[in-house]
Amino acid sequence: MEPRHIEIAQELMEEIEDGRYRPGETLPTEDQLIQTYRTSRNTVRRALQELASRGRIDTKQGSGSRVRDYRPTVHLASPIEGQAEDERYDEYIERIRREQGQVPREELTVGREAATGMLAHLLQLDPSDARGFVVIRRYDRFLGSRLWQRQESFYPDYIAEGTDLDRPASIPDGTKKTLAELGYPQTGSWDVVGAKMPSLKESSRFGLGPGVPLLVHERVAYSDTTPVRFTRTFLPADRHQLLYAEGEISHDLLQTASDVNVYDR
Repeated sequence: MEPRHIEIAQELMEEIEDGRYRPGETLPTEDQLIQTYRTSRNTVRRALQELASRGRIDTKQGSGSRVRDYRPTVHLASPIEGQAEDERYDEYIERIRREQGQVPREELTVGREAATGMLAHLLQLDPSDARGFVVIRRYDRFLGSRLWQRQESFYPDYIAEGTDLDRPASIPDGTKKTLAELGYPQTGSWDVVGAKMPSLKESSRFGLGPGVPLLVHERVAYSDTTPVRFTRTFLPADRHQLLYAEGEISHDLLQTASDVNVYDR
């Protein structure tokens, strides 16, 4: 048998899922819940804490508990035939502007570090070799003062050193075209997507509420059998959902997919 506060939390969760309490609406007060469930104040508070830890409500002293409103922005995670990388990002900016009412600003940093561990393995680099370094291009995208998304790409130093990839400036034609011009046309890639609970530093960096995980999207791109780029994107799960498309998909069809909200029933 479940503890009483878990039972209450589950019942409230079902009512949220069924639409009895809509996003932005306030839950009954502690006194009302005590009367409804014929239990103690401590049990009710533990139930509300359980919902908050799962990211379903926000609680504020003196204001009660409010159902969290999730309006995630679609992140187009797969390449579209005939569409450049910068066009995909332009569409992302437009969705942010339309849905959030703000235009994100972008900060780019470029650096270099030794490839170790899994990074060295994925890019087939030997950490003991003089060429076992990577060039890192890190984009931090902000909405207001809040970090909205972080994307970092790692390129083998023997490919990127001294090229546009190694300079702290945007590349209008996209990195894929740059790699092709350097003799490394992309011929394939694989993706891994997972969710993890953030560290305290990550929670602070992204301004995450209780119970909100980070989506982590990782991709390795190849030129034939040579790995040429490892990209890792961090996306707060309450602000993003990933969209994959395959085949000939028109802009209108992509817009239809972008209108889907996994939090809507």
